[in-house]
Amino acid sequence: MSNETKIAVIEGKWFKNQNISVRGLFDLVSDINFDSPHEYHYEMFNNDDAFQEIIERLAVTDSVHNLYIAAHGNKGALVGSNHEEISLAKVRNSVKKISQSDGKMHSIYFGSCSFGNQSNLKSLLLSAENNQIRWVAGYTTDVDFIKSSFLDALFWNLYIRDTSEAPLQKVKNVCKTLLHDAGGLVEELGFTVLAYDGRSSNPIMELT
Repeated sequence: MSNETKIAVIEGKWFKNQNISVRGLFDLVSDINFDSPHEYHYEMFNNDDAFQEIIERLAVTDSVHNLYIAAHGNKGALVGSNHEEISLAKVRNSVKKISQSDGKMHSIYFGSCSFGNQSNLKSLLLSAENNQIRWVAGYTTDVDFIKSSFLDALFWNLYIRDTSEAPLQKVKNVCKTLLHDAGGLVEELGFTVLAYDGRSSNPIMELT
């Protein structure tokens, strides 16, 4: 393994008067694997302008390969801290900017209710003009925070520990193990992973 997770976490505020956050989850995964809770990047966003600025900046960062977006969501949008909706079209524009950058970001994982449906994920994969984004993931249901956090921690711990260099092979390995070890939870939460393989006649692959 390298000495960092190469994961960037960007998060909206969940509740006005509560400090609930996914940060502790990634602190734990980072500490377990690297003896430090600081081996990942973390920022918060409150609206579309902040969301776009963060992604454009991280897209050109060589140390960020995987983007985890944690926020309220629905079937058509992510929701910022001030309740402003960030539509699928706006998220798709961000993915295009990632593809046009010189960075190494190759995956996006949505820790949001309902936004990770197959239609949205497929649209985002296909919007990556040079197919830099190799896989996307998310939830199709209104997920329970504790259950989804458990699944997220399991996924990222497996992903970090997998020794495959190619991101497509890594995520295939992780999904295979995840379905074996936590298949019931994957099904209950509607956890979906789609991957892109340009060498295939049917390039969009469903891995969960």
